[in-house]
Amino acid sequence: MKIKIISILSVFCFFGCKTRNNITIQNNPIEAIKFMGSITTQPYSINEKTFWNSKDEHAKLLIKNNVFIEDVKNLKNHSSQNFKEYNYAFIMRHGKSTDTLYSDSSLQSWILKENNTTSYFYDEEGIIAEKLRASYSFFYDCW
Repeated sequence: MKIKIISILSVFCFFGCKTRNNITIQNNPIEAIKFMGSITTQPYSINEKTFWNSKDEHAKLLIKNNVFIEDVKNLKNHSSQNFKEYNYAFIMRHGKSTDTLYSDSSLQSWILKENNTTSYFYDEEGIIAEKLRASYSFFYDCW
């Protein structure tokens, strides 16, 4: 009887621990980086290179709830014409690989750089921006 109970508990613990590890892996925090533009005024739109070369202009936030990433990926692919300039970068780490999701100040135009491919998305209704701003004041223009 004791052996049966120990076996059942061992199996339960094994699967319970395995599930927790999977949840942790799926919910890796995302590093959100905001280009502040407060030190120097740029005479041109901020491109990807300028964004990363101006590290003194970055403000950072760790986001634990990364559901919005799937919301972006579920949008229809779009052209890059609505993307204004690089205001936000969302760094997603998966083991040794890193994917980056960019957005402009509207949080409606998105560029996803994942697995050496680039995809463009546009949230016409602005629902993702509303959700992010409702959860984090970081995404407002003034904070």
